Amino acid sequence: MSATQGRMPLIVIDDDGEFHLFRTEAELLRSDEQPGSSRCVIDRSGQYCHLLAGPDGLLAVSRPLGPADHYSLRQQFLRRQHDHPEAHRLLRRYPSTREDVLASIFEELELEAPSDTQGWTVQAGAVAMPCAGLHAVDEQMARRTGAVVVSDSYGHRYVPHAPMNRDLARRLGGRPLYIEIGTRLAGPDIAWPGR
Repeated sequence: MSATQGRMPLIVIDDDGEFHLFRTEAELLRSDEQPGSSRCVIDRSGQYCHLLAGPDGLLAVSRPLGPADHYSLRQQFLRRQHDHPEAHRLLRRYPSTREDVLASIFEELELEAPSDTQGWTVQAGAVAMPCAGLHAVDEQMARRTGAVVVSDSYGHRYVPHAPMNRDLARRLGGRPLYIEIGTRLAGPDIAWPGR
């Protein structure tokens, strides 16, 4: 990868279909990931690579092998959301372009990371409360009743939804799902997937 690409975030999809976000190539190369346990590495531009064992025994990333199949990538991510809702609680509208598919997956993984502290806003009536990270939004939701709209740092708006299904509620540990509504704060509306 080039020096510019080396500073881009990367997603590793492992053999179990789990998506792992790394902020940079250096972070990935310092990780515990193993070449034999990953399907592919995808960069923010949509190029996919493989994780390799370098000649010195350290991890290495192959040269870009071509564009990722955006449709398959989105379907894998949706399957992961369905199978592990406790890890993927942002339910966004279906992206309208190939570029939006990739951007959406990277954004959702960033926002759902336990260490993330990006700016969110919880709007309850005329009161807007800033929050640092999804965990802070969850804390606000635990104290709120009534209609609330939540906005992430990328301009997407959501309504919190506490599932009635006991098994799902137990898996979520009392935290809500966040279902995207309306249009982004900037940009056109996107069609909702039939799921």
